[in-house]
Amino acid sequence: MKPVNKYLLMKPSVRGIIEWFLLFFIGGCGYFFSALILPLNLYFLTLGISLIILGFIIHGLSHKEHKQAHSKVEDIEKIVTTGIYSKIRHPGYLGLILMYLGVALLFHNIIATVAAVILSFLQILTALAEERFLIKKFGEEYEEYMRRVPWRFIPKVF
Repeated sequence: MKPVNKYLLMKPSVRGIIEWFLLFFIGGCGYFFSALILPLNLYFLTLGISLIILGFIIHGLSHKEHKQAHSKVEDIEKIVTTGIYSKIRHPGYLGLILMYLGVALLFHNIIATVAAVILSFLQILTALAEERFLIKKFGEEYEEYMRRVPWRFIPKVF
């Protein structure tokens, strides 16, 4: 397995610790040193808090349906197609993306925002790598799920 894929498919809780640490460290440094500050106003704060709350809700709904959501992809025993998984294929990753972007807005600096965008891109790459693995593991069953639920993150968009 390539190093990038190894990172993308590592146990989500371990990867989460690394990524949240990086976001808070980078955002905190940018905030502390007043580097590339975005305007601090009520709109950014409201949007940031809203994204964090929405991200927590979506992430929580994914865990409600998929008890193995924080397991390594190799350990997943079945395909979950109920609840939020009947609308989008990767609600857990969508929740993380929303939370990353929300936290970056709370730091109100460009450095944190760039870090959140990079971490969000990693979530998208993880979803793609996970899908390739799940197709190998579950074959036609996962391909049929992909046909029934064509949207990875946002219905009718992506």
